[in-house]
Amino acid sequence: MSVTAIEFFVPGDPAPQGSKNTAAQKRNGKYTGKVNVYESSKALKPWREMVTWYARRKKQPAPLDGPLSLTVDFYLPKPATTKYPDYPLGTPDTDKLLRAIGDALTHAGLVVDDARFVDTRARKRWAIDKPGALIKVERVGE
Repeated sequence: MSVTAIEFFVPGDPAPQGSKNTAAQKRNGKYTGKVNVYESSKALKPWREMVTWYARRKKQPAPLDGPLSLTVDFYLPKPATTKYPDYPLGTPDTDKLLRAIGDALTHAGLVVDDARFVDTRARKRWAIDKPGALIKVERVGE
């Protein structure tokens, strides 16, 4: 019998994926004409590793395939002062937060590919207790 829904919480500070920086490549003090591209957020790698670690604990015998739904509630640390006291209206962008989750779920083997998500829902809220993300993956049509 296959699972129709998997839900888990990942503690930590959610990090966005998507913004890139570039640097011209040098060798022996001379530019090579090549460019290195890297993620802007230094927090991305540890965050994705944390999501991957928790997702692997929910992994099924085979990765989930077919049409899937992804729901993520992001709980962000609230700064001491903010001009947005009720909701986190600033960065990070919700779509970039989702991108990190989708790639981590694929890397963990929980889903075949994050392209299988036909329905997505994401919310950003201030963390009341602890920051992190509540992640729910469901099969669509079951």
